[in-house]
Amino acid sequence: MKLDKRKGKRWKIAEHQKEIESQLTSGLAVHPIVSHLLANRGITTVEEGRTFLYSTMDDLLDPFMLKGMAQAVEEIERVLAMNGSIVIYGDYDVDGITATSLMYRFFSRLGANVTYYIPERQSEGYGLNLEALEYLIAQKTDLIISVDCGISSYDIVEAVRDRVSMIITDHHTSPPQIPRATAVVNHKQPECPYTDKNLSGVGVAFKVCQALWKRRTGEEYREDLDIVALGTVADVVPLVGENRIIVREGLRKMTESPNVGIQALVQVAGLEGKVLSAGHIGFTLAPRLNAAGRVTHATRAVELLITTDLVEAMEIAEELQETNTERQQIERAIFEEAYQSVLAQGSLADQCIVVAGEGWHPGVIGIVASRLVEAFYKPTMVISIHDGIGKGSCRSIDHCNMYDMLTFAGDTLIQFGGHAQAAGFSVQAEHIDALREKASEFCRKQLTEEDYIPIVTVDGAMHSDDISIELIDQIATLEPYGMGNSTPVFALPKIRVQNLYPMGFQKNHCKIILQGQQGPIDAVAWQGAHYMQEIFADDPVKVAFSLQKNEWQGVVMPQLIVQDLEPLSQQRERLEVDSLRKMYTVVKHIFRSPTAPKYIVEREALECKPQEMTSREAILALDVFKDLGILKEEALDDGRHVYRWVNVQQKLELHTSLTFMTYSQEGS
Repeated sequence: MKLDKRKGKRWKIAEHQKEIESQLTSGLAVHPIVSHLLANRGITTVEEGRTFLYSTMDDLLDPFMLKGMAQAVEEIERVLAMNGSIVIYGDYDVDGITATSLMYRFFSRLGANVTYYIPERQSEGYGLNLEALEYLIAQKTDLIISVDCGISSYDIVEAVRDRVSMIITDHHTSPPQIPRATAVVNHKQPECPYTDKNLSGVGVAFKVCQALWKRRTGEEYREDLDIVALGTVADVVPLVGENRIIVREGLRKMTESPNVGIQALVQVAGLEGKVLSAGHIGFTLAPRLNAAGRVTHATRAVELLITTDLVEAMEIAEELQETNTERQQIERAIFEEAYQSVLAQGSLADQCIVVAGEGWHPGVIGIVASRLVEAFYKPTMVISIHDGIGKGSCRSIDHCNMYDMLTFAGDTLIQFGGHAQAAGFSVQAEHIDALREKASEFCRKQLTEEDYIPIVTVDGAMHSDDISIELIDQIATLEPYGMGNSTPVFALPKIRVQNLYPMGFQKNHCKIILQGQQGPIDAVAWQGAHYMQEIFADDPVKVAFSLQKNEWQGVVMPQLIVQDLEPLSQQRERLEVDSLRKMYTVVKHIFRSPTAPKYIVEREALECKPQEMTSREAILALDVFKDLGILKEEALDDGRHVYRWVNVQQKLELHTSLTFMTYSQEGS
């Protein structure tokens, strides 16, 4: 298996379920394409469709359905009654940060004696640690409530359970041995009747707040939903069921009357005045909060979310902005080193990627792992080594359960935890090679060669005349998008390219104009500069894309966001002498005119080509001129490819030198 990051992609196009879609269309009064999208998401009845599209906070499940919730509320009430000291023990990712902030704000509303503790990523690592618990016990803590961690800490809880009351709230996969704490609230623990198994850590913490508030007041707790939404989206849990309701309501609050800290974060991130989406959380807000836990300490992010002072919030938000910039610089350096390590490993990286570096910042290795998966599309482990101990972060691909992989390799690890797609572990440095062997063995047994080809999941094909603002508005009823309810992706099976241009300061994006049946259609391919070398005007292509609105000078038009684009033409093209002569005349005219430029960009030459020539024929002609030394191709600092004229006084004119020459080349 090759380490080729430019491998092709598999398109997986959903089949139509005609009877179900027809019922949904009539019963919900929605566009047939929306019905198709609902059916693709497992919605088979009109009632399920109404629940998905129109459910509210009143549809949330009873928190007391969660196993252990009654015991947790009873213990909290006991400690509150004695004005005991409560510590919220959190985690340093956004899920843990938001869960800690939510709990702290909730207990503060109750007038409780509450504080919080978040471990330092580098020195303490993930989850409960005995030294921290001993410290909290020494501080006369009466109750420790874990959020987003603790379910895998059986031995640690055993060591302190007789000296302090503990409530574990977590959402991670439950191990065989559940900690014997005062109460354990985790919807994934055995025999828990709670039907929604997709809550995040902050989601479970919110259910505890709901339960206690309901017990005390008889009312539903609906505060801080913007904080809950922030952590839920950031933890990449499925946005279905309760998560969908919480995130939708949280986004509304985030836009209309946000938490002071979130308001400041939105402002420094340049999102002020925008209607916020789950994408804004995942790609803009969450990384700034995460930066604190990755580079400095996560308590700073908690301070942002619990403050009520806008001035203080702005100071912290600006600080997190700077920290995030520092994080990006560290991440880029480690990624480059890790990338080169993968290439150097050769066949050792055939099944999966395991790279390690002495002194790599453990706060960014998860992001580096994600980027390596994007580059090579293989299950990936990135390990930071300090003092002989490696701390690893894992990211996986479709059809490969990372938690199962770590379980399989468990005898090489100190500890591990996580999910199917993302996990973490610690390992002795001398056992990393053994870990790589076990991980590779797991992949050989579990994965096929096809599993290593990235999948573009397409909801369905459409015609270009289906694309409209009205359709985009109807599709938007499926928001918020995320795991389990991904942004809809459509396909145009065959359409011609009218033109394409580089975009961005570094020319690393591409704008593509497609020839729709009712006029030109704008498309944008982020990081799609390579299409400039592969696709030309008039080429027939197939396009996978998502839809969005684009406003320019007060006019709102549909815009395609390209997920994948492939040329359809596979025919051999033959370039005859007459075409060469005509293109040569064009090029010579450009360079020998009184205002001759120093160079021409490839697409400028194509704009001047003879009308009867195709763009691909013109490109072939330019390739001939390069081969003959008439033109020289160069790359400018801004990434553009240009042609310069070479002195050809001593060369024969084309009408002589090319009289008997033809040129052919495979089209792409």
